[in-house]
Amino acid sequence: MSWFSRLCISRNDMKNNISTELFALAHKAKSIAITTHIHSDGDGMVAAFALQEILRIKGFASTIITDGEDLSRYSFLMDKAVHQPFAEGMQYELLMVLDCNSRDRLGPRAALVDAAEMLFVLDHHVPEHGVISADLQLIDPHYVSAGAMIFRLFERDIMGFEPSARKFISEAVYVTILNDTNNFSNANTRAEVFQLCACLARQGAQPHLLHQAFLQNQSPQEMLYVGHSLASIRLHLEDRVLFLHSDLALAKDLNYDPASAMSVSRYVQGVANLSALAYFQEVQQEVWKISLRSLKLNVQEIAASHGGGGHRKASGLTLKGNLQEVQDIILKELSQAIKKL
Repeated sequence: MSWFSRLCISRNDMKNNISTELFALAHKAKSIAITTHIHSDGDGMVAAFALQEILRIKGFASTIITDGEDLSRYSFLMDKAVHQPFAEGMQYELLMVLDCNSRDRLGPRAALVDAAEMLFVLDHHVPEHGVISADLQLIDPHYVSAGAMIFRLFERDIMGFEPSARKFISEAVYVTILNDTNNFSNANTRAEVFQLCACLARQGAQPHLLHQAFLQNQSPQEMLYVGHSLASIRLHLEDRVLFLHSDLALAKDLNYDPASAMSVSRYVQGVANLSALAYFQEVQQEVWKISLRSLKLNVQEIAASHGGGGHRKASGLTLKGNLQEVQDIILKELSQAIKKL
């Protein structure tokens, strides 16, 4: 059974044509916003570019609401993007939340949820704490990315667009897959992922060029940031757990914005014989964005217990404190999880 068929069956309280329902909501709205989770990435943000283009072609103007982060990494997909940083008092009649089902993971932008008259949520993560109650809600963890969900959901519409629009949307969706499969190296790289990528390539997406644009465009400052972070590697629990970190002092020394970095954890996922790894990135003074990765443990449970979330083998959370304090918390959680193996 296809992803899209299973999705429609699982949402048996809704009409079969979900895209029609969403366009009906858009027709009612005088203003539309699209947003994603805090610490946006190449799935949530790039999926927003794809959805915004679909809406534009269907006659609906929208604005992508960000946290003011550096989006230059996605410049090759942003010629038509309409976006602005969140500000207190913002209000849109229809809010579309992508790659996130929990208001807790929206940060200050949760205020947009409270202010909206209509809500649409689309996500491929396991439902967590603070699940957003929406007028239209599609949550299916089987999908490889939020971008993939958007393509399958609107596929009939997309195939009727002009070739240039089909190409752009396909490029954006391909990038979301690159991001969430870690360049096709994660366990979510299944047969249907390659089938979808073949479809995207037939619409004009060129994998080698998108790989270069998204994964091979690091600045010298970013590579120095990565290198210093790798030098911080420490092993724990009889070498079964790997920790590494990047603090604000490093970013300041390099005159580098840590919010613009790709996850450093991707550089150490090939270390042999690990039960888990954790990357600690200081994003504000004593505020740490933590990425957890494991092929053996359910790190989603650990992340969710601290207000974060994600997938069973790859999740994230945020903790406050000095480095030693937050590492002690995570080490204790990982130690308990390993004992249960």
